Amino acid sequence: MIETRKSFCRFCHAFCGIEANVDANNNQIVAIRGDRENPASGGYTCSKGRAELERLYHQERLLSSKKRVNGVFTEIGPQQALDEIAQKLREIIAQHGPRSVAIYVGCPGHRNSASGPKFLRKWLDAIGSPGYYSAFTVDSPSLSIARGRFWGGPMPLNYFDIANADVAMFIGTNPLVSHLFTVMPQSNPFKLLRDARQRGMKMIVVDPRRCEVAKQADLHLQLKPGEDATLLAAMLKLVIEQKLFNQDYVAAYASGLEELHDAVRDFDLDYAARRTEVPANLIEAAAVMFATAKRGGIQTGTGLAMARHQNLSTQLAMSLNGLCGRYDRRGGLTSHPTVLAPPLADPPEAIPLPLFPGPVSRIRGIKMINNPMGIQEMPSNTLTDEILTPSDGQIRALFVNGGNPALVFPDEAGTVQALKSLDLLVVNDLFMSATAKFAHYVLACKHPFERTDVAWLMDGSYSLPFMQYSPPLVKPAAGLFHEFEIFWDLARQIGIDLDIPGIGMDRKPTADEMLNGLFADARIPLGEIRKHPGGHVFGERDPKVNCILPHMICHPDKRMALGHPEVIEELLEVRAEPIIESGGYEVGEKFAYRMITYRIGDVYCTQGQNLPSVQRRSSYNPVLMNARDMEDLDVKDGELVQIGNDFGRVEGIARATRDLNQGVIGLAHGWGDPSDNRDVREKGTNVQALIPDDYRYDRVTGLALMSAVPVNVTAVARRFAGAD
Repeated sequence: MIETRKSFCRFCHAFCGIEANVDANNNQIVAIRGDRENPASGGYTCSKGRAELERLYHQERLLSSKKRVNGVFTEIGPQQALDEIAQKLREIIAQHGPRSVAIYVGCPGHRNSASGPKFLRKWLDAIGSPGYYSAFTVDSPSLSIARGRFWGGPMPLNYFDIANADVAMFIGTNPLVSHLFTVMPQSNPFKLLRDARQRGMKMIVVDPRRCEVAKQADLHLQLKPGEDATLLAAMLKLVIEQKLFNQDYVAAYASGLEELHDAVRDFDLDYAARRTEVPANLIEAAAVMFATAKRGGIQTGTGLAMARHQNLSTQLAMSLNGLCGRYDRRGGLTSHPTVLAPPLADPPEAIPLPLFPGPVSRIRGIKMINNPMGIQEMPSNTLTDEILTPSDGQIRALFVNGGNPALVFPDEAGTVQALKSLDLLVVNDLFMSATAKFAHYVLACKHPFERTDVAWLMDGSYSLPFMQYSPPLVKPAAGLFHEFEIFWDLARQIGIDLDIPGIGMDRKPTADEMLNGLFADARIPLGEIRKHPGGHVFGERDPKVNCILPHMICHPDKRMALGHPEVIEELLEVRAEPIIESGGYEVGEKFAYRMITYRIGDVYCTQGQNLPSVQRRSSYNPVLMNARDMEDLDVKDGELVQIGNDFGRVEGIARATRDLNQGVIGLAHGWGDPSDNRDVREKGTNVQALIPDDYRYDRVTGLALMSAVPVNVTAVARRFAGAD
């Protein structure tokens, strides 16, 4: 018997509503499609979501847990694995203390509501370890730093009301592919942009690549990678000096205008044009188009957040929004009532959450931050060295929950060395990932369609105050873990209490009980959310405006800080830097290119590369190059090139494109398993082998220079990749 069951996709953060055809007699999903009745996604699914059954029923999926013995993985029963891990964990804590234990949470781990960041932070707090690391501080810690400086603390103005905007500016983000919930409403982004454009909304895109959204833009500022701060400073100077900003709004809600103006005074259009390689008239046109529109907003993404001066660039974009009166206003950056968080007071009050809650890494003195979800997080780009560096607090036990550090951390060789050196490495995953190959234990976990979930990560980021709960669509195979079960049992065995309402240590909780405890203070009780299988809108559909400012600004003067001292200081540093015409950043560096990283639409970070439908289209991540650069190197499509810098060398497969300027190459991240000896045509290229974690890192977040990386490219002896 075929039944139709509603759920939501969890391949990425957008959580699009789906309908599944389930063969109830055989406990098998036979088809999935977008749920046209879903108020948020309206039937939309992307290629990743449509391939989700390939992941569920993949022939290489782990259906039993594994233990590595003498370099060989053998099956181990689920409870025996937990018993052995608990014994080892007790020994490590007894000998080295609780700081020796850490967790790394990847993108899939964030999409697991009962086992995600809220739960795992509770588990570490119970142990007494600060060691929560996640994908957020791999690519986006600037969001926390800039918000902390600009607002003084958390601010719920993260929903771009694009349906009412007259102008949108996207910087270093490609919402038609990336589906980042921090950029714009990501449920059905094609329709949202199409409707807005048909209504007359203008669109400006700032990106070194002529990406999918750039191809639809009215203005595309194809800047030199890593020069976002210079471009934004020049725009701010023009908007201030031509008095194009919203003077009444700034007088009411902002401070530091004079300080900001002084700091950007020398960023004139000609200087910015020479440095960014964007024509001066185009910079001016973009600034005027944005500032003179009645409504609109700027949103930034990982292309900016992984490049140089990312904290500064993120805040300058926020400052341009603030100058033009885009916050807490219709068509700008607004808010919806959250569903799973406690309701705000009326009027709302500032949330006194410190940016830096206290702990400091032993490595480079980088501080813990509070991330946008309110989770205290250590800097992931110090984790490798925290494992390798002896002394008090050295990490000796690491749990990887839905992540793949071997493919996403800078310094590939150092990361592999660190993973190999651990006393205990436990990986919770669906597959034997690049990281899992170094684990002592690999615990086989339930696929999202086999577990209970609620769409917590999108709370407040949907296009309306929507929430959806999903029970399992099918029953999992015996012995598979819902990840919280792993950590609950370990807590029980080592004798700690998780301090979650309704969760005791005498009986293993169900997923529903765990969700009830984690979201006990929700505005809408989970019992009510469960009544709506396809999700429900809990409140007014239009975003709230004119209700957040100035009440929730955490600075004592209740004003957004346009002239924050650290921003002013870094602006002066940027202006003092030399203009380099080649790929380097310093005089004397001999690099011909800057390398950007980008997203491939069929995969999400390190997920999806092994799916048959993806493999049929491409089994590797090509090195995108301007066709003229390839001609200069005498390289043709499909031929091997070597990419190198002072840190490393990799080979990749060249592909000509018109979407990059000369002197720029693109290489997608998340490919190239370091343990895989196959040719790059079969496994791809790991960009992280070119990125050190201790050179040109950000002094505040520790973030490595993950994009806009200086490199050289040379032709490999003429042969086609994969040829003998």
